[in-house]
Amino acid sequence: KKLVQLQQKNESECIMGEIETRIREIKDELNVFDDAFLKYAFIVELSAYVEPNQPDLMTDTYLHHGCQSQVWIKYEIENSLFTMKATSDTLIIRGILYIMMQLYNGLTVKEIAGRKIDFLKECDLTEQFSGARVNGITGIADTIYAVCCNFLKTDETS
Repeated sequence: KKLVQLQQKNESECIMGEIETRIREIKDELNVFDDAFLKYAFIVELSAYVEPNQPDLMTDTYLHHGCQSQVWIKYEIENSLFTMKATSDTLIIRGILYIMMQLYNGLTVKEIAGRKIDFLKECDLTEQFSGARVNGITGIADTIYAVCCNFLKTDETS
């Protein structure tokens, strides 16, 4: 599966346009399913790639507020490359987090900050989720964008 192959890409090979390539690959993989239920089930299957029990991550420090589920996310930037580690108490959100990690991990902060992503819309997933879940997932994407923008601002003033 392409989403699994994305995980195996060498993060240092990130080039401009990589974000569009990743979005297209994710959409292609998800659009194989004509039925919304099958797409939902596939996302649940992807949750198997995210460890559910991560005690070092599952602390108040990394708890993401604004989600219907409990979500823990740790954002890291090293050598201007963005990575996130995440988990949730629900399968569907762990699947979404897996997709988000495939999209964002290894991209430069400059590329992420240069293009705000409406994650669910661009990945054709808006119809799969309730309003509360949409707001929570959108909040995670907005936080990723803000983290990268803030890093660039801080880096410029250093």
